[in-house]
Amino acid sequence: MAELDKSLSQMDATTTIPTGSLLFVSVEDQQSASGYASKKITSENVGNQLLTAYNYNTLNTTAKNPIGAINELKGKELTSTLTAGQTTVTISDAAILTTSTVDIYVDKYGISPEDVTVTTGQIVLTFEEQASDLGIKVVIR
Repeated sequence: MAELDKSLSQMDATTTIPTGSLLFVSVEDQQSASGYASKKITSENVGNQLLTAYNYNTLNTTAKNPIGAINELKGKELTSTLTAGQTTVTISDAAILTTSTVDIYVDKYGISPEDVTVTTGQIVLTFEEQASDLGIKVVIR
C-alpha cells in the first residue's frame, strides 16, 4: 500500500494500482487568513495530473493518446466466410503487413487453417474442404 501513498506527480508508468483499489486525489493548500483553506478542484486539473503521471507518449503505439492506443493494441478485426466446398479464403486490408501479428478465429470448434500466407495487404488462409460455410475472423496487430 505504501507504493500508492504518494502524489500523482510522484507516480510513474511502472506504478500499478490493484483492481478494486480506490484512488483518492487530495489537494493541499495554505490556509487563508480566515483559517479555512479553499481550492477549486476541476476535472481538468485532475486529468492533467493523470496525464503527467502516466505519460502516454511513452506507449509503444503509433497513437499517442489513450483511446487511440487502446484501439491500436486491441487490433483490427476482419471477417470473412469460407464457402462450403472451397478450400481457400483471401482477406484483404491495408492494415495487414508482413510484420503484423495475426490471430485467427473460426466459428467451428477444432478447425484450423492448414496454411496461412501473409503478404502486404492480404492474408490467404487454406483449410480442408468444409461441408458447410465457415465463419472466419482475423485480428491484426
